[in-house]
Amino acid sequence: MIRRGGGVRGKDAEEEWPSLVDLVLGWKLEDVMNENLFKDKMKRIPSTFSDLKSYLESYTSLLLEEMRAEVSSSLEAISTMPSGKISWIEQKNNKKVYDIVFDAVSQNSKACNRPESYIPSVGDIIILSDGKPEHISDITRNGRPYIVAFVTEGGDEDDDSPPAKYVIVSSGKIDSEDGKCQDGKKNQLFAAYLLNIVTYIRIWRCLDYNTAVRRNQSLIQEMVHYPLVAKICPKQTKDRSIDSMEIWSKLSTMDLNNSQNDAILNCISSMHSSNSSSSFSLIWGPPGTGKTKTITVLLWLMREIEHGTLICAPTNLAVKQVALRFLKLIKECSLDRACVGEVLLCGNKQRMCIDGDLKEIYLHDRVRKLLGCFVPMTGWRHRLSSLSDLFENGYSQYLKYLEDEKEDDSLSFFSYTRKRFTATYPELRRCFKEILFHVPKSIILEMNYNNIVSLLELLEDLNRMFQQKNIENVVKESFMYNDDQSGSGISSLSKFSETAISLGKIRFRCLKLLNMLLSCLKLPITSSKRIIREFCMESASIIFCTVSSSSKISNKNLELLVVDEAAQLKECESLIPLRLPALKHAILIGDECQLPATVKSKVCEDALFGRSLFERLSSLGHEKHLLNMQYRMHPSISIFPNISFYERKLLDAPNVKQKEHQKKYLPGSMFGPYSFFNIEDGKEDLDELGRSRKNVVEVSVIQEILRKLQKAHSKTKNKVTVGVICPYTAQVIAIQQKLGKMKFDPIIVKINSVDGFQGGEEDIIILSTVRSNSDGIVGFLSNRQRTNVSVTRARYLQLLRYCLWILGNATTLSSSGSIWADLVRDAKDRQCFFNANSDKDISRVLAKHRNETNKVKDTRNAPSKVRNSGVWVQVPSRSGLKDQSPSTSTGVGSRLEDTAEYVEDITVCLRNLKIS
Repeated sequence: MIRRGGGVRGKDAEEEWPSLVDLVLGWKLEDVMNENLFKDKMKRIPSTFSDLKSYLESYTSLLLEEMRAEVSSSLEAISTMPSGKISWIEQKNNKKVYDIVFDAVSQNSKACNRPESYIPSVGDIIILSDGKPEHISDITRNGRPYIVAFVTEGGDEDDDSPPAKYVIVSSGKIDSEDGKCQDGKKNQLFAAYLLNIVTYIRIWRCLDYNTAVRRNQSLIQEMVHYPLVAKICPKQTKDRSIDSMEIWSKLSTMDLNNSQNDAILNCISSMHSSNSSSSFSLIWGPPGTGKTKTITVLLWLMREIEHGTLICAPTNLAVKQVALRFLKLIKECSLDRACVGEVLLCGNKQRMCIDGDLKEIYLHDRVRKLLGCFVPMTGWRHRLSSLSDLFENGYSQYLKYLEDEKEDDSLSFFSYTRKRFTATYPELRRCFKEILFHVPKSIILEMNYNNIVSLLELLEDLNRMFQQKNIENVVKESFMYNDDQSGSGISSLSKFSETAISLGKIRFRCLKLLNMLLSCLKLPITSSKRIIREFCMESASIIFCTVSSSSKISNKNLELLVVDEAAQLKECESLIPLRLPALKHAILIGDECQLPATVKSKVCEDALFGRSLFERLSSLGHEKHLLNMQYRMHPSISIFPNISFYERKLLDAPNVKQKEHQKKYLPGSMFGPYSFFNIEDGKEDLDELGRSRKNVVEVSVIQEILRKLQKAHSKTKNKVTVGVICPYTAQVIAIQQKLGKMKFDPIIVKINSVDGFQGGEEDIIILSTVRSNSDGIVGFLSNRQRTNVSVTRARYLQLLRYCLWILGNATTLSSSGSIWADLVRDAKDRQCFFNANSDKDISRVLAKHRNETNKVKDTRNAPSKVRNSGVWVQVPSRSGLKDQSPSTSTGVGSRLEDTAEYVEDITVCLRNLKIS
């Protein structure tokens, strides 16, 4: 459940912080489509701020505008948005709150990506209408009624099955009479998904000044007032303990390079600086420089020195990658498996798609495992009490049992005792194994931990004993034996066998441990998943989650915040984890030369709404610890980004400088580790919706290259992974359609956008630049950060030759005045530039396209018997130029193409029209 309010009234507040949900539900469709709705309230975000209030206010209108732009984008692509039928709806006490049930919600449809049939999530904004809209005009045509609603409740987050019903808050009353036909039957109501605003709500609450002043003031004040705080506070001296041999000895086993060691030591030093109440550290991690390894070693050290740490990243994928690497590291470096209980991974179970080893630390699975151990009537305490009662009063209870049972049906003492023991011990053992694995030793306490281990060993001895034969009398004697008799002389013990005495002493040792645990072990006794979830969160010392879901973290012992991919995060999003009151230090790890956060609104982009805290602090001169050794790229690939983006500061690691393997993927210098394929015959076209671009000639060249790879490796059966990437969604779709169901075994082909391959690495990367025109127009391709990501998505390993092949029109790119002109010039200077038609197979493909193009021209130029009376030109709207294919359904990234292309599109369109 998520509450509607965006904030609460402060004691000195002039007015209550408005509810974001109420604001959104108050928008009309014309408001959503109005690009100037917040124009008068928006200003460019400065780099420095005078106070906290002005800092927070600089984001409020921009946040609303960005949300408006996202909803507008969804409405324009309404035909592609997930939708579902509503089978039942009922008004609750509040006139705008309804219970709602959707049709045909499959139990198996809750998958990692949003399915075609709409499965609601808490926080969704949906639009209700009496028919499934195929276009935005369908929503209001002929005065048709529509309602915008917010999904506020939808089952237990720990429940694996979809809820039977949801609760929505609507923008207006849903009148059942309006939906009736003449025959008295109701028309079918449809719900179309527009946007999930959970993250927006979390940011909005952080922008409330009245609550912000009561949160972590130290870190937020330094963030707001930097660099003034840095100028006022002198450089702190290092804490001597940081330079201890213990830290160095631990680091020396991790096989880090000097820059990685320095970055970690500087961060730890800043954390422990004397007289320092708070601080930020920046680690600059270019592609392939071992950023993830640096993070995991840093976290390992934090665990070693018992420093509570929260690790966040913008996406579920990034969080999972770091968590998996860290889990592997602590298993390799620790003989104590109990350390896993200190680590927790949190997040939405539908979006995270957890499997494998990560289930050991995933909150949802941990709650499910511990639930059976903590329930009152069958959990750990009940099992302890049962065994304690058996060991202390077993014989007297057996005598009572004989009185109550018929003599013919009664069990022997041995059978009676074994039955009770075997009914309790296996479940107690299971409970304690789960507890020892999933609950940190610091919570269990060392003494209790040791007592549990000792108890389980003794109980296992007894369990084995109960499986033996001919020991009935020995067991009976052991339960009649009283530990006090050991001091009563030999005569009192003579009636017991030596085996019975030994077994009796084991019984009393077990009884002592059982009673100590019943007295000292403080663990929950509950059947509430919510209480167990909170217990797990409060107990963990290393917690992984997305930046957005960090709003659910309540652990008061977390002193350090580590943000991975920090340069891809809007600064206002950073406020979500920074709210934790105990945080004393934050480490931001990222690379501002890589792609920034996605921003839909052009106005917001111009106002620097997408700028990260990492980038702002860096621009103000904050020290960055550069990881300068790259392990991923072949030196031929790393040269250009190193010169263009990293001021020649990157070094090639020994593994990428070793002598290349003699085997090549394809013969000829054209197919080396780094090549630019010049395709002058390419032709760029807008897709059918006029929103994205494609180049069918480059598509055919890609197909031919894959055929050549398949032919070259079909005999050896050596698998080669090829990543085909391009900056335009239309090109991604065109390649997918062209290749269709073609198989290139043993070549494994993955197709995605540049953004979609962020973080992905393949053996060969084929990059299609798409743009091919006589004006040198490359639109959003001129973005330096996107170019850097495109160029650095390839890797080099010792046993294989890893390659980056770039396809493009050299004339267009060279005339663009952008970073692509530098890339083409660099390729020529290094003799990595090749005309595509110099390869006979590719030349044949290009010739075929030329012939087809000439035939089309001949057809168009042929005289027509029908006289055209005029030409109608449909110019796409500005918003129509955005890439609208949802990443959730196609797997294609949906980053925006620059809306400045609107002007270019009109110019090109008119230039190509011959109107007399």
